[in-house]
Formats: sequence, structure tokens, C-alpha cells
Amino acid sequence: SISCILCNVMEVNAKEYADDFVHCLIISAQQHENHKLIFENNGERWKSLLLESDEDCAYRNILLAAAKAMVDMPSSTIPLSLFSCLVGMTNDSNLTDSERKILIATISVVRFAIDELKLSQDVHEEQAVFKRISPLLILRRLPRAYYQILHKHIVSDTESSRTIMYELATELAHKIRVHALGNDEGSLAREEKMLLAQAAGHCLPFSVVSELNNESPIALFDLFEKTFSATLEKMRLSESSPGLENIRESKLALFAVCQHIPEASDDDVSGNAFVKVASYVFEFLNESQTTCGEDCVQQELAKLHTGCLHFLGVVFDSLFARKAKKSVKQQIDADENGLLGGLMWTFQFTSSILFNGAIAELEERRFSASTRTSIFNAMVIYSQSCTAEDQRLALFASELLPELMKWVNEAAIDDDVRHPLAASLQLVYTIVAKLGSFDWVALGNESELQIVRLTFRCALKSLCSEGGAGIIRPLRLVSMKVILTVIAVNQNLAKYIEPGEINHAVTAVRDVANRDESQEVRQLAYEICHILSI
Repeated sequence: SISCILCNVMEVNAKEYADDFVHCLIISAQQHENHKLIFENNGERWKSLLLESDEDCAYRNILLAAAKAMVDMPSSTIPLSLFSCLVGMTNDSNLTDSERKILIATISVVRFAIDELKLSQDVHEEQAVFKRISPLLILRRLPRAYYQILHKHIVSDTESSRTIMYELATELAHKIRVHALGNDEGSLAREEKMLLAQAAGHCLPFSVVSELNNESPIALFDLFEKTFSATLEKMRLSESSPGLENIRESKLALFAVCQHIPEASDDDVSGNAFVKVASYVFEFLNESQTTCGEDCVQQELAKLHTGCLHFLGVVFDSLFARKAKKSVKQQIDADENGLLGGLMWTFQFTSSILFNGAIAELEERRFSASTRTSIFNAMVIYSQSCTAEDQRLALFASELLPELMKWVNEAAIDDDVRHPLAASLQLVYTIVAKLGSFDWVALGNESELQIVRLTFRCALKSLCSEGGAGIIRPLRLVSMKVILTVIAVNQNLAKYIEPGEINHAVTAVRDVANRDESQEVRQLAYEICHILSI
């Protein structure tokens, strides 16, 4: 009953006294330890009431008042809890009936956040730093569905939507550039940089298609391309190294792209623009292997290199999460010019780099063994970190590992391929050990018998290769791990491997156990010999 009374009072006060009402609500909430629970239990009712009100600006006024309270009380969690309950806890896109009121509210709240971002604050005062962060929290907490409504009106008839998105993109880009120039590594500065990148990835459209030739850049792709292309241009010139500010700005822009991808809808992203981002990433991974510079430049390049590998991990996860939601045998059109098409093309380009050393679509540019090793390592990291309970990792394995096994089986093991080969077998070991079986093979077009036999054969081939100790020892170690994992997940090995091949494996493993310098390799070899000899 109290909640119903509060709803009625909220509606009455929304028109002229929204700020005062929200202030009183926050003061009252401060008296209760369970204020967050109160907001969570009543938030949806309050939101529905305001959106159904005859007053067009009722929802806007209350939401804006809550946003103002977040800035006025930056160290308190109560205004954020209130704001969160008023926008909802999900990105529900079924908002057609209230779209106009949500658009009005979103424009006003984003306008307020931009104005607060523009205010200069003394970064040495802790309270002032919190006030700098509060507008970013407001922008990040608005649901993606609200921004999608705003993006839809950019290319329609709403001048205010284009203006507000242009100002938001400009201000976020400016703040990112300021941090890139200042390079403050303090904890609060790192928090603000992360929030800036998250806000850019969350708020901005990935790409905008407009018939207006003089349209100002407002998309995330514009922010990324401007800074990343400048970094690559410097890297292509052997006589110069990229500036530190360019690298730092590129790092934040790429992080923003990574933030955007997981929640993006397929229709909101241009597949062509996404593939262009991927091509920049691949080129950087290749160029960064030979780029020279001072120690500070090398450190920043290493961080951006890590960011590029993280981007690939996000691509793999987003692609196979989307595939896992569809029927296993359902065909997906890779030619569609949307996010899904862009993800699929990026995965195909990745496979082409790994197994052919080049991408035909990129003028047959050759990719070094170091670049291929880095990409394999990115796949290992993704496989290790994937905790989803759906079939995304199994689908990833079914599309990648059969081709990988054929490449290992057919490749001549020379100095150029040993490092990528060790990384590729580490990937095989990680995925098979994590999935605990070869059941994932059934999701593709290969037979389990063929893949198990090929996996065992490839590991044995790598184990028997010769080379310098620094190169061959990691290859032998991971080969042992693969063989042991195949045995562990297939107790009846004779069902898959012919007796002659098992005997050959015993001989090869015993040889390694007797002469390898690594105690870890010898220990695994003794364990395998014991199992195979039973």
C-alpha cells in the first residue's frame, strides 16, 4: 500500500517537483539498510507508471532528477540504485509503445551527462574525481536498448538525436585523447579510462549509414579508424616509430570496440566496417613483430598487442555464442552485411592466416610465424577462459581443430613452423582436456574415429621431430600432453589407433624418456609408456 501511495505521489510530482521528490526519496532511503531491495522491488512499477502517464515528460523528469543526484552525491550508492531501478535491469528491446517518451528521456539524460563531462574538475580532490566519474556511470547504466532508439532516429527526422550523438562522440573522443596525452597511471585515472572506453562502446553506434554527405562522424568505427590508422601509418614507416599518444589512444578505442561487440545486434553493425577493424588488427599484429622504438614505446605496443589478441577472443566468443543459439545444423549466411557476417569473415581470415600464412583478400600479405603463434595463443586464452554452459566452445572446436589437424599432418616441420606448431598443439590440448571428450566432432562434418586418429598421429609426428633444444623442448612437452589427453578421454585406445601405430608410439616415447633433458618431459613419457604397455 505504501508503494502504491509512493507511485501516485511520484506521478503527481513528476511534472514540476521531480528534483525535490527524488531528493526526499533518497533521504528517506538513507534511513533504511535495505534501500537497494526496496528500489529493486518497486522499480519496474515506478517505471511503468511514469511511461504510462499522460504527461510526456514525467519519465524524463524523474530519471533526470535521479541522474542529477548521482552527480550531486557521487560517493553514495543510493542515487545509482534509484537510477538503475528506473531504467530496468535488462536491455529489453520491446519498448515500441513507449519509444517516444524513452527517446525524450534519453536525450535529456545524455545531454546532462555531456554537460557534466565538459566541466573542469580538480583531479587532485577525491570528491571531484568521483564527480568526473559519475557522468560516465550514468551513460553506461542507460540500457543499450535506449541508445538503439536514439541511433534509429539519427538517420530519420530527429535533428536533436544527431546533434546529441555528435556531441557525445566528440566529448568521449576528447576525453580519451586527454588521457592518452597525460598517461596518468593512478588507480582513479585507470578507472576513468576504462569507464570512458566502456561508455564509448556502450553508447555509440558502431557505424552509421546516412544519405547526408556532410554528416559529422558519430560512430565508434570513426573513433577507432582515425586513431588506429594513424598508428599503423607510423609503423609502416621503418624510419619512425608511432607516438605514445597514438598507441594509447588506439588501445582505448580498440577496448571500446571490444565492449560493443557482445551485446550488439546483428543489424546494428556494418559487416564491411567490422571486417575493416579486423584487418587493422591483423596488420598491427604483423607489423608489431618488427617495429622498433624506445622502451616506453615497446611497452605500449605490447599492451596494444595484448588488446588485439583480446579483440580476437571477443570475436570467437561472440560468433560461437550466436551460433550456439541457432540449430546446430542450421546454415548461416556468411555474406550478410551485418555483425554476424563480419564475425564469420574475421574467423575465416584468422584460419587463413594460421594455415596459409596469408589472406587472399588482403593482397596476399604474408604473416610471420610470430604473428601466427600470437593468434594461436589468443585462441588458447579464449579456450581457457570460456565458461559458458552452451555449445560455443564445442562449435569452436568443430570448426577449427579438424582443419588444424590436417595442417599439422601435412606441414613440413622446419624452423618457421615449430613455434606456431607448439602453440597449435597447446590449443588442441586445452580444448580436448576442457571438453573431456571428442563428442564435439559430431557438430561438424568429420568422423570421430578420423579426428582421434589424426590427433594422435600429429602429436606423435611433432614428438619425433628434431631441432635445437630451445625450440624442440616446448614442442615435445605439449606433444606429450596431447597424447596423454587422447589416452585419458579414450580409454579403449585400440578402438581408434591401430596396433602398429601404438607400438611405434611406445618406441618413440621410450626414446624421449631415455634421452630428453627436461625432467617434466621425461616424467610424462614414463607415464605414457606405462599406460600404453598395459
